Amino acid sequence: MFKEKLFLYAKDVIDGKKKNFFLSKFLTFLSVFFRFGSFFRNLLYDLNFLKAKKVKCRVVSIGNIVAGGAGKTPFTIFLAKKLIDKSRLAIITRGYKSKAETSQVVINKDSKFLANEVSDEALVLKNHLKNTSIFIGKDKAKSALNASEMNFDLVLIDDGFQYRKLKKDVEIVIINAIDPFGKNSFLPKGFLRESPKNLKRADFIIINNANSKINSLEEEIKKYSNSPIIYSSFYSNKFLDFSKKEVKIDKNEKIAIFSAIANPDMFFSTLKEMDFEIVNFLDLLDHEKISEKKLDLFIKESILKGAKFIVTTEKDMVKLNPNMKAKLQVIYLEISLKITHNETHLVALVEKILQNDVKSKEFKKKIKK
Repeated sequence: MFKEKLFLYAKDVIDGKKKNFFLSKFLTFLSVFFRFGSFFRNLLYDLNFLKAKKVKCRVVSIGNIVAGGAGKTPFTIFLAKKLIDKSRLAIITRGYKSKAETSQVVINKDSKFLANEVSDEALVLKNHLKNTSIFIGKDKAKSALNASEMNFDLVLIDDGFQYRKLKKDVEIVIINAIDPFGKNSFLPKGFLRESPKNLKRADFIIINNANSKINSLEEEIKKYSNSPIIYSSFYSNKFLDFSKKEVKIDKNEKIAIFSAIANPDMFFSTLKEMDFEIVNFLDLLDHEKISEKKLDLFIKESILKGAKFIVTTEKDMVKLNPNMKAKLQVIYLEISLKITHNETHLVALVEKILQNDVKSKEFKKKIKK
């Protein structure tokens, strides 16, 4: 409990929601070491002192330069759906904070796992990519090798930009238009995992959470990279229950929300823009599973405030017990990703991934319709 409160307090200081001079200075001091570590590690790979492993299959990385919240997993799902009928495709994910993280686990549509066994991200990928095998483990090079030996000819790595042990054929970097460079500071003072200068390694850049072209951000990116830029944005589909059955909610309905994601403010804003009245909310640490006791207390507080539904994210929903007895119905908001600008660059991206395969021409015809 204390650790959770400390991290959330530190995040509020980083976000500028709270002021603490001494903590801010301490985080700045620590960020110097993170920045040097990131620089030195990348330098070793750039100078070939450390070498990346090559596997037989094509490897496509979807990553970012900041810690969480850019939309890597939704874009991985979006891209996989474009490629799944054109290639024998597998997905690689770390399985963060799960038992599978320290081992090698493969799941498919018939697998039965809990979130703490394979991670929330892996289950979300499984929900949307039912006919795709998902390789889970911290050692992504081993996962790619296993996929290659199982005759997959293409793997997508969810969160692979910093993983330089594996040679990639295509590097895609997702940038969040709302906070593109993680408060312009390295962890833990800000959210940068590596310098924006390393965008030079990207083959394609996706600016997410953008409904139209942002010239000022493009100019900033072009200081570091001349790679093609694609714009994308999330859109809300519908509310679903544990059985994935749609739940209809009237506008202006009173709801309570909780989430354990890197960018809870965006989730809050999305529901606010949908004209719901948010009467109670709870932010948790990224990837944290809410305990039944804490959820029960949150529901009781929400009922007193007039809430009619408890709304959460899909990543949080997969961590809950579907058989739990709750005094308010718990549902999640399903979101999808769409391309909002420079769609022709998406065609070029798919063609590059497929190595100008004849099948990519079929995709090009479809996308122009």
